[in-house]
Amino acid sequence: MLRLIFITGLLFFLGFTKAQKKEKLKLKDKFSIEGYIKYMNSSSIMSLDSIIGDNLIHNRIKINAFISDKITARVEMRNRIFYGEATRLNPSLGALLAQDNGQVDLSIVPLDKNAIVIHSILDRAYVKYMAKKWELRIGRQRINWGVNLAWNPNDLFNAYSLIDFDYQERPGADALRFQYYTSDLSSLELAIQPGKKIDSSIIAGLWKFNKWKYDLQLLAGNYYTDLALGAGWAGNLKKSGLKGELTYFHPKENLVDTNGILSSSITIDYSFKNGIYINNSILFNSNGIGSINSNGNPFQSFFYELSPKSLMPSKFTCFSQVVGNFKPSLNASFSAFYMFGLDVLLVMPSINYTIAENWEIMLLSQTAAGKNNGKATSLGTGLFLRLTANF
Repeated sequence: MLRLIFITGLLFFLGFTKAQKKEKLKLKDKFSIEGYIKYMNSSSIMSLDSIIGDNLIHNRIKINAFISDKITARVEMRNRIFYGEATRLNPSLGALLAQDNGQVDLSIVPLDKNAIVIHSILDRAYVKYMAKKWELRIGRQRINWGVNLAWNPNDLFNAYSLIDFDYQERPGADALRFQYYTSDLSSLELAIQPGKKIDSSIIAGLWKFNKWKYDLQLLAGNYYTDLALGAGWAGNLKKSGLKGELTYFHPKENLVDTNGILSSSITIDYSFKNGIYINNSILFNSNGIGSINSNGNPFQSFFYELSPKSLMPSKFTCFSQVVGNFKPSLNASFSAFYMFGLDVLLVMPSINYTIAENWEIMLLSQTAAGKNNGKATSLGTGLFLRLTANF
């Protein structure tokens, strides 16, 4: 029923936009097209005797349509071409990429061969109506309720991981989103990601307001088979930034007899006058594991099991990052994740250089290490060299 309401509402809204009075505007005033194309070479290193290379061509096209002063539409397509040794060693890559959990399947794999896989997906496709104090969006969109950098337990609709560094835009959700601005610093929001039934849907409300010089937020709603209650804040602790968020998930069945899951994170960050920025965060996952399973490497399943209930596999994880802007054209960062109990460390150093206007090159590494019988051991290293052209 919820799915039918969502699709009917989207079709009605799209039809409504077509019925608007046409304005005499030039084509460039009605549409804007931008995007980028990237080439990235990667090497996965388990040992000096085991180095696997791969290649990725990554294109993104962003189209905005300005239908009227109040109505806009946005479509964004992500296109990727995978080829190389790692692609050949993963025969299920095409089938995995083809999966689309939205209301409408907007993911296609036009070519799925042993040596090359091509994938395209519309991860943004929505219409927005803006009035003086409210805004309505219908379609595939990003709904970001989080306030922290590393982990966002409040982000019910679009959980993500910083480890997936090549997807800055983050995935979208097929949803209806209504925002009402009660003042310059406060708002009420309702978002619905419909499914075939209530247990396959997300329906939640968010209240944002300012108190004690802090931006605060409260949320409540239905998260699939759970009830969700959450809160977040962002402000200053003297000269440092202090941010935090938490969400408690409780199964709807057996409300009294069943224990829930708490996911929470807190961040302290600071910006120096010389352009250096530091961020330190800690994540608590009450349902996290306390030891490495027989597979040995918990990083392998991150991107396919990610949810606000399980942003990292361990109970406690800390994150630290240092970013330095040495020149307008040169910046570097060093990030590290450490999972307590599992004794697993992931470090991510990177350097970015702007070659020319709209051209950038980046070198990034991901190295994971853990303990085996009390001894430190490597879990693998990934090296990524990426060239980006923006248009």
